[in-house]
Amino acid sequence: MRILVVSLYFPPDMGAPAGRFYDYARQWIRRGHSVTVITGLPHFPAGIIHDEYRGVFYRRETLDGIDVRRCWLLSARRRSLAKALNYGSFLISSILCVLFAPIQYDVVVATSPPPTVGISGVVASWRRRVPLVFDIRDIWPEAIVQSGRLTNPLLIRLFEGTAHFIYRSAARVTAVTEGWVERLREIGVPNEKLAALPNGVDVRAFDSQAEEPLPAALDILDPEACWFTYAGIFNTPQGLEVILEAAALLRDREPVEYHKAQFVFVGEGPTHDVLEERSRELGLDRVVFIPRQPRAAIFGLLRRSFAVIVSLRPRKDTSTVPSKIYESLASSRPVLFSAGGEGAETIRQAGGGVVCSPGDPEPLFSAILDYLKDPDRALSDGASGRRYVEAHYDRSRIADEFAELLEGFECPSANPPKRA
Repeated sequence: MRILVVSLYFPPDMGAPAGRFYDYARQWIRRGHSVTVITGLPHFPAGIIHDEYRGVFYRRETLDGIDVRRCWLLSARRRSLAKALNYGSFLISSILCVLFAPIQYDVVVATSPPPTVGISGVVASWRRRVPLVFDIRDIWPEAIVQSGRLTNPLLIRLFEGTAHFIYRSAARVTAVTEGWVERLREIGVPNEKLAALPNGVDVRAFDSQAEEPLPAALDILDPEACWFTYAGIFNTPQGLEVILEAAALLRDREPVEYHKAQFVFVGEGPTHDVLEERSRELGLDRVVFIPRQPRAAIFGLLRRSFAVIVSLRPRKDTSTVPSKIYESLASSRPVLFSAGGEGAETIRQAGGGVVCSPGDPEPLFSAILDYLKDPDRALSDGASGRRYVEAHYDRSRIADEFAELLEGFECPSANPPKRA
């Protein structure tokens, strides 16, 4: 099949959508399909277009056999209006790409957030009269209404109408958790359209990349310390302040153990400066901030860490499962999970770490201290988590399930022609 993916984010962007569909595309190519991705210029999560793409309106590239079409967009940092312009500009440029770029395809996959990619997917579906699969990791506008970022009733109804239009237009709707599938049923999406395809980690790729030498940027880490690592996006929903507060508790109550540890933050995002300032205010000399690193460096760092920390702010939605927990479990290191919902249940079932109340530094401090005093338990929990993710969340297997869903559609061309 010739598969067209519409995604606002794609490597070198960070985050779940970029990594997920990069892994999927490579696996689909191994199955004999061709994959074209319409995406934006790299800019996430910092909201700044990478230097090599400044001034670019459209660029075609090949990445590991994937035909990548990068479209212009307005970059966005913190403000809601800028985000709206970011989403709207990519909506326009991606539709223009669909209409005028010579791309042949048999099926369309549009992956949200943002949900506006679904409109581009609908246009692509109509353009070639092929099926659309709408893939979601958040139910909009519910997600932004619950966060308090959207309160205008007219806009809420507009976005709800848009979402339902996309659901009606799609041949299938996939979600990454069973909780979201159930919610989609509740709001009227027919059961026969729905499928749960969880996030995961490409275990084989993780292992091969984790063995690469660490980059020079990580030389500032104390090689004798026990690294407690957070790697990902620095933004408000992550609630990363709880890690700093737990580190301060460890310093004040257990100074000997505190000096055995080093708290490593790797990544970028809108709250980076706030976190650095908070660390200085607390006087935390065992906290290190490292800029965004390549994927292989992140995998290598996780593998060499003592433990991995994943946090989220308290939230009403219990269906959210941060995709980084799968990479964390694959590292064979225990996961300190300061969050709730389905993600917490995953950690418990895996036996791969400790679940702490979100937003509360006390249980996180206790879990950190327990592992420092019992490193054998840390090794045992890490090994359990690794076995669990291999058995249940290997992304290559999930990608095959997704491919089988796509292969279930009638394909007009058994042998795809060369791409223009």
